[in-house]
Amino acid sequence: MTARPMFAGASSALSAMLAAGAMLAWAMPTGNVAGPLARMLDGHAPWLLGAALVPALLCAGLGARRTGAALTLLIAAGGVLQLSAYREVTRPLDSAREADLSVLFFNALAGNDANGARIVEAAIGTGADILVFAEAEALVGERDALSDTYEFVSPCTEAACALLIATNLPVTRSWRLDLNPAWQGRYAVTEVEVPGHGSVFVAAAHLAKPWMSGIAEPELAQVTAQLNWLTGPSVVVGDFNMPPWSRPMRGLLGETGFRAIRAGPATWPASAPDPMRLPIDHVLVREDAAVTSVVPFGEGLGSNHLGLIAGIALP
Repeated sequence: MTARPMFAGASSALSAMLAAGAMLAWAMPTGNVAGPLARMLDGHAPWLLGAALVPALLCAGLGARRTGAALTLLIAAGGVLQLSAYREVTRPLDSAREADLSVLFFNALAGNDANGARIVEAAIGTGADILVFAEAEALVGERDALSDTYEFVSPCTEAACALLIATNLPVTRSWRLDLNPAWQGRYAVTEVEVPGHGSVFVAAAHLAKPWMSGIAEPELAQVTAQLNWLTGPSVVVGDFNMPPWSRPMRGLLGETGFRAIRAGPATWPASAPDPMRLPIDHVLVREDAAVTSVVPFGEGLGSNHLGLIAGIALP
């Protein structure tokens, strides 16, 4: 066998492996024996498909034109399928509407105590109506600074500060729930009164890594049930640890009717170049509520996540 056909064969095999990995991971349930591996990969499925295209084209260039063309068509079909599913669970920004509410979400990173004061100062400086912090243990010492600006600051201690919420809007009620036995208080709801729009639920969640089999599946079922309990205009923010095109996130969005931001900012890891980050922190809306704008927050504040500041239009 000459080198040219050998390299063409190797290229086609590599392309097929990458494409199959992307599609299988994207479609495979977490409960499957290979589910945890699928969850590690399906967040990167678009990159895997893109990578599969390179050896497919190389294969065609090395003389195996039919094989290369077939692989290219299969990869394109996979891309169309994934794009279609992504569009079903996302919405573009509705910049034509005026925002009635602004929400900031930021995973402050547990142990990031050295930047606690800077985080709170920067967050207050945005003027957002509602601040929501995950892994907020680093901010416990800054609650007084938050209280100087915001009338409502949720209870928080160094031992229990998975989520911290602050707002100047009138609060009707606020509560927290455990989503799994490993980490407590990672789901919170605050019902606020927005002038001219009445009662609005703002929910916050911090989910476990989706490949943590035995924890991720029941946690996802629990948060799905909780989000379905919400009525009327509702906003959900949080660190979901998965992009909107991943299988579990598609399921959550499909079952609850909430929608993620289409082409929203990629937030993790903050240290990576933007094209290499994943959008795993989300602002979700449903029904007649819409996200009018979104910008990243928190660069240089010591977290491995970027946060989001979103404008929300309410019905």
